[in-house]
Amino acid sequence: MDMAQYETRSELKIFSEADFWLRKADDAVYRRISPDGTLNGDEPSIDPDTLRRMYEWMVLGRYFDQKASNLSTLRELGTYTPCRGQEGAQIGFISPLQKNDWFVPMYRDSAAMLAWGYPLLQLLQYWGGDERGMRGPEEVNMLPIAVPVATQLPHAAGLAMAKTFQKENSIVLTSTGDGGTSKGDFHEALNFAGVFHLPIIFAVENNQWAISLKRPRQTASKTIAQKATAYGFDGIVVDGNDVIASYEVTKYAVERARRGMGPMLIEFYTYRMGPHSTAELVSNKLKSPEELSEWEKKDPIVRFEKYLLNKGIIDAPYKQSVASSIAAKIEDAVRAFRSIHPPPPTDMFQYMYDVPTPILVEEMRENFGATASQDSASSIEPTLTGGRPAVNMRNALNMALRQEMKRDGKIVVFGEDVGKNGGVFQVTRGLQDEFGPNRVFDTPLAEASIAGVYVGLSAGGLVPVAEFQFDGFTPPAYDQIFNHVARMRNRTRGRFTARGVIRFPYGAGIRAPESHSDSPEAHFCHTPGLKVVIPSNPYDAKGLLASALRETNPVIFMEPKKLYDSPKTEVPEEEYTIPIGKAKLVRGGTDLTLISYGAMMAPTLAAADALQQQQTERSYSVEVIDLRTVSPIDFETVLASVRRTGRVVIVHEAPRNLGVGAEIAAKIADEGLDYLKAPVKRVTGFDIVVPLSKLEDEYVPSKGRILKAATKVLNY
Repeated sequence: MDMAQYETRSELKIFSEADFWLRKADDAVYRRISPDGTLNGDEPSIDPDTLRRMYEWMVLGRYFDQKASNLSTLRELGTYTPCRGQEGAQIGFISPLQKNDWFVPMYRDSAAMLAWGYPLLQLLQYWGGDERGMRGPEEVNMLPIAVPVATQLPHAAGLAMAKTFQKENSIVLTSTGDGGTSKGDFHEALNFAGVFHLPIIFAVENNQWAISLKRPRQTASKTIAQKATAYGFDGIVVDGNDVIASYEVTKYAVERARRGMGPMLIEFYTYRMGPHSTAELVSNKLKSPEELSEWEKKDPIVRFEKYLLNKGIIDAPYKQSVASSIAAKIEDAVRAFRSIHPPPPTDMFQYMYDVPTPILVEEMRENFGATASQDSASSIEPTLTGGRPAVNMRNALNMALRQEMKRDGKIVVFGEDVGKNGGVFQVTRGLQDEFGPNRVFDTPLAEASIAGVYVGLSAGGLVPVAEFQFDGFTPPAYDQIFNHVARMRNRTRGRFTARGVIRFPYGAGIRAPESHSDSPEAHFCHTPGLKVVIPSNPYDAKGLLASALRETNPVIFMEPKKLYDSPKTEVPEEEYTIPIGKAKLVRGGTDLTLISYGAMMAPTLAAADALQQQQTERSYSVEVIDLRTVSPIDFETVLASVRRTGRVVIVHEAPRNLGVGAEIAAKIADEGLDYLKAPVKRVTGFDIVVPLSKLEDEYVPSKGRILKAATKVLNY
């Protein structure tokens, strides 16, 4: 799209026309300074000091960009994404924000980040591959750079919701490029923001290029701003190379949002003068000389300089002084960056969890000779006397949520149908009536945004409990879980932890359609930063969920849907917790160890009973372990059992290949081989898609299959 096609407007009063926003005037763009520096309309209501500060920030962004690009070429920095040409948009949208507002940047926002207060040295460290630059100062309200395109937008929506919930009157501004508007995260975030009328501004830096693809390959809509209309709020196009216009439009949007008038999308029409990144230079060669020349004439800094010089707000000596001062400041930061020694290798382990798991402690010791205190599981468990009511797992989980929500006012429960409906399996039944719609709320049917909003809610100081309706619906959310929920603590070196719980039912056994019967725990177990918990009975379900809600690490809580209704067991009404990462020795034995978790504990225990009660043949003493937590696995309990029995059968519903059982078998081979009297056997689901109900029972491990494997091991 050529800027010349736009009808330019310079009167901010048009913003007050209720139906203006790209409904009546699809080609309207707001501009205040022409490329020659001429002002259109009245003088801006921006004091000279603010104008000079904005100019200095633009120059700082340009100089940093040049230096970072050069250092990347010299391999002193890693891959860097230049922002040259976009300084007008970035300084325009960051300047109207107040100290209590929040900025959620994209990876090309160096100028905006520096203006918002991110230190030069730390930004150099970030691009230089030193993770110590990723945390950011506590006083700078900013989430970290999210590398996967547009995935930060749902975080911003969740953050805006958290600040609204806490009545902080903060505005959240988040940015992406025109390429990012093709992502599902963009649309889900806008939809969420519109549905909940959030105080958020979506800044789209339309720089005409998404790596090597021009805008027509990203969208067929006339403007990007008009997409906001579909989500129930307003959009506007502004000349992003005009910093004053960008400032005024953003200021209007900020003030509007602060008055409770909801979100806005601003399309900053600008240009990426450099390549997509310093690792990819081909895309810039695709730009014609005429195109580059035309946009060079619209350079946002040159344009702003002309205006400021024309108005006498700056002069040539001031301009030279700013250039010299900023150049010196950047060189000082580069010298400091070059003088910093790399962190020790063990640093890479320190922020995966609040306390290193046993596996991390072992890896540090074996590879680097380092020692570290590890997570010590603790619990508060009552003695069961038989005098308490027996409940099913559904009610036990409901009891845990209710108990913890009373204890901690920051816990919020959200997802599809969790409110009045109480969730598909009624686990959240009655919670909205008791705690209100701000703490228990329904969301649009969009798993990726549920997981992304979870990240923002947690960053905003809440303890989110997200519910997905079924196991097979987790894949759309996996990008957010893998790239952000699991990594946020490490990415920010503990500043943001993504603390909270993601719940969903899993497994076969209820005659459900396809994608309603999967056991995807291996995906989450193979994702560093997560803990994965799977209860097998109502008592454990309540205690483990209570512990998960008190964890400072994100927890994936998988609930065996087959066990929601039965069997009932005694569950205390008083508070208790069960340690995450600690297996339960269900019964002792000397001949064989059976290891399982979740819904497979029932056939495992049935097989153990059969082996111990054989009348016509020899009976066996069978030890049974309920893992309870499948990441981290309690290998201490597993190996102790191996030493006692020497024979092991592992049972799980998920496919065999690369599953939890494979990891346990590998650990036993590594550290318990001398005690084995027979090969380790696994009884699992098959390496196929879970079949529909006619063959479902043949897929799920049964008592008979477990007995067959156990007999082979015992007779080896």
